[in-house]
Amino acid sequence: MRTATASAAPIVGTSELLDYRHYGTLEENYAHELDRLAEAGVADPEVTSTGGNCYALTGNPGRTADGRSIYLLATTNGDPALTTNTPITSWVVGLYEDQGDSVALAMGEASVEALGDSPDALGCAITRACTALHQYAGSAPDGKTALIGDQGLTWIPA
Repeated sequence: MRTATASAAPIVGTSELLDYRHYGTLEENYAHELDRLAEAGVADPEVTSTGGNCYALTGNPGRTADGRSIYLLATTNGDPALTTNTPITSWVVGLYEDQGDSVALAMGEASVEALGDSPDALGCAITRACTALHQYAGSAPDGKTALIGDQGLTWIPA
């Protein structure tokens, strides 16, 4: 004969709010940012795995001046990947010749603090990356990549 299982204690309500970003899919969590990528002319925006349990926003932002297709990779807070448990403070957008390249052709960065909203900062970072590509990539010093951020143009190691 089986013995009765003790009943569980009732759940006590708390006044803490749940952070629902932890409970949605990445596409749901970054829906506004994906919409912003599309508004900025980025074709096929999506959340994709970059390996090692890392994710980024990606898409095709157009072509280089000589007609080559370019690949966009966007991450937050200077990290190599999107995180859902940390408030977004900035976006970094890299433009690459091919998916999987480790050296960006050009980069753009924008802080949420300066622009007030994550999709706005992402849009600004895209514009800055495209500007860096079209205006400065051809004149980059050897081993350097153009980065336009809140402080203006800087050359970073490639």
